[in-house]
Amino acid sequence: MKYYHPRTYEKLGFDVILQTVAGTLMTEEAKERCLNFQPYSDPEKLLTSLRRTEEFRELLIYDDPLPIKQFHSMAYLLKKLEVKGTWLTADELGRFLGWAQTLLGLRKYLQQREDKYPELQLLINRNSFSAYLIKDIEAIIDEKGNVRDSASPLLNQVRRNIYTSGNELRSVLNKVLKRAAEKNWSPGGEITIRNDRLVIPVKADAKGRVPGFVQDISQSGNTLFLEPAESLALNNKLKELKLQEQNEVIRILTDVTEQLRQHKEEIASFHKIMVELDFVRGKAKLAVKLKAVLPKVEVYGTSMELKEAYYPLLVLRSEEETFEVVPLSVQLTQKERIILISGPNAGGKSVSLKTVGLLQLMLQSGFLVPVREDSVFRIFDTLFIDLGDEQSVENDLSTYTSHLFQMRQMGDNMNHNSLFLIDEFGSGTDPKQGGSIAESFLERFVIQRAYGIITTHYGNLKNYAANTKGIANAAMQFDKKDLKPTYKLIVGVPGRSYALDIAKRVGVHYSILKKARKKIGEETIQSEELIDELESRQSRLNTLLEKSRSKEKELNKLLKETQAEKDELKQQKKQILNEAKRDARKLIKDANRRIEQTIREIRENQAEKQQTQKLREELKESMPVPIPEAKPKEEVVPEGIQIVGGEISQGDWVKLADGKTVGQLIEVKGKRGVVESGSMRLQTKLSQLVKIKIPEKKGNGSVRSNNYSLSTVNARMELDLMGKRVEEALPMLEKMVDDARLAGLKTINILHGKGTGVLREAVRKYLNDLSFVKRVYDAPMEMGGDGWTICEFKN
Repeated sequence: MKYYHPRTYEKLGFDVILQTVAGTLMTEEAKERCLNFQPYSDPEKLLTSLRRTEEFRELLIYDDPLPIKQFHSMAYLLKKLEVKGTWLTADELGRFLGWAQTLLGLRKYLQQREDKYPELQLLINRNSFSAYLIKDIEAIIDEKGNVRDSASPLLNQVRRNIYTSGNELRSVLNKVLKRAAEKNWSPGGEITIRNDRLVIPVKADAKGRVPGFVQDISQSGNTLFLEPAESLALNNKLKELKLQEQNEVIRILTDVTEQLRQHKEEIASFHKIMVELDFVRGKAKLAVKLKAVLPKVEVYGTSMELKEAYYPLLVLRSEEETFEVVPLSVQLTQKERIILISGPNAGGKSVSLKTVGLLQLMLQSGFLVPVREDSVFRIFDTLFIDLGDEQSVENDLSTYTSHLFQMRQMGDNMNHNSLFLIDEFGSGTDPKQGGSIAESFLERFVIQRAYGIITTHYGNLKNYAANTKGIANAAMQFDKKDLKPTYKLIVGVPGRSYALDIAKRVGVHYSILKKARKKIGEETIQSEELIDELESRQSRLNTLLEKSRSKEKELNKLLKETQAEKDELKQQKKQILNEAKRDARKLIKDANRRIEQTIREIRENQAEKQQTQKLREELKESMPVPIPEAKPKEEVVPEGIQIVGGEISQGDWVKLADGKTVGQLIEVKGKRGVVESGSMRLQTKLSQLVKIKIPEKKGNGSVRSNNYSLSTVNARMELDLMGKRVEEALPMLEKMVDDARLAGLKTINILHGKGTGVLREAVRKYLNDLSFVKRVYDAPMEMGGDGWTICEFKN
């Protein structure tokens, strides 16, 4: 994006954003790139940059920390590699090793998260990197940045010789020092080094008593640092060995540097990647600080909609100072490409304008922005601004002349892909003439179909906006009671100045206010009061709309949660049933296998009756369910009931052929009839009934058949409540319990699933509160575990 004003960054506050990010970067190259950054002109590069920043933001918030040991600059090492014959020191190689290890660690980290951070992985995998270079350096440089003894056989031998010679030399020096100390020729102390040679301290007045060579004198002159004659040869030998060591180290470093030099282009390429990654990391850290997000970006869009947008500089300030930052919501569309904001001074007009400009500039530079996530941005080719008082001493231009110069540039260069921002449009000269010129320019901007935000006090511009397509009036809301700004933008109505109200509030004399009202004119005052009323209505409508949106958002959230819970319950039910079927198949398979084995043993062994009975007992013990003994089928007859048989007709007492339920046949319809048992009725086939004789009436006239219930037929051992709400489930459970009790069942099973546990708790609370319930517990794991509740009744 191209911008015309030379102080665009400073005017909008983008320079502060860049400085804030630069302060978090670890490499000088990334800092320089940040402070001199220009907005993207290529949409594809812009979108890639935005996605990288968004991925890094997600990483910082939700993932493990990056494995960054060293993230410093390699520029000076690359310059050194350009000069043939030079070598990198052990310390420099250590820094390069740390840098390279960090690079490989980052690549591994991102490869393990390919699906989460595809753009970052593409960035760091843009070039290959020779991992064996790291192994070569690790073989000669240790963790402290020193050349290892094992870097070469010669170096290893030389250092061993240095160690041996050093010990021998110290032994000789210790003897000389001890002898000198005994004769009071030495002030005492330890062996030290002067001019790279080992020496002993000797008193100045004992000079000549200890044969040797003076290498140094103390600052006071009282102590000589003497190399005894006895150690001269050993010192020379040690120095020669150290020179050999130094030469071998230089040779090793030169060889390794030469290997790196062959890969300098590859290293330089990865250095650029690391610098870019450092910059992306800085932008992501700012996004976390600002609570910024990646909004929807329409490259070739025709509108932009900022929802709950915050001015970043105020957000940064609010961390140090205690105040609330009020968000801005504004929309620019093809129908209303220009927003004209009016209202009192210090009401937030300029901040609103700067918010739009800074967020657009940040977005087109690859920064995330502090807006609501469903905000929509479009990409502009050019940005024009005219903000604040400005003079040009060099060109001898006044403030108004400078404004005219900026407006002329806009009028000459803007188009439908331009965004412009003008603060205090038309000010700086005679109001009447300035307003007329501003209106003429505004007509030009409308024809150009440019998008923009304008702030003004001029009434003629408000009238023009009210009567012209493509422009919308807007006002900064003002608290009429306290005469303080609320910093909320209301689109659709022009703003009023509140000058008379504020003057009255600060104590301006009534006579002056009266004259001012007269000069202003009653018509103008009434117009402002009408605007005030419109503003109040618009504010109330906006509040209602916001509440409606909030309610809708909550409702959608609840619907999603409900659907998710329902899906989870279905899945759990399916899983429980599948597990139960699988376990049942396994039990049946095991049972069949055991039965076949028993039969085979009986046949093979030709077992006698006693042996057969023993095998049968073993089989019964090993089966998951008891094997019933074969018994002849007996008809179930309730106590006191006599079966008489014969043809059945209406009015007869009957019993269900397969149960204890008895009752009176009160209606016959062909081959079907209706049986009344107590307070319940059952429709059934006549063939399913048996004619009976009931006992005679007892003392109070009751009939014993009433002791038997039709619920015997309807009672169930299992109840499926999966997916039911608590208010649906409890009545079903209550009916099942009643039926089960009347039918004489001892145990019932209720399927409710696991889910959130709400339904499970409600079921168990209901059952535990019943006086006739013996105990309530989970089903065994093979039957579904705590997804089922088993209830046992008392006898």
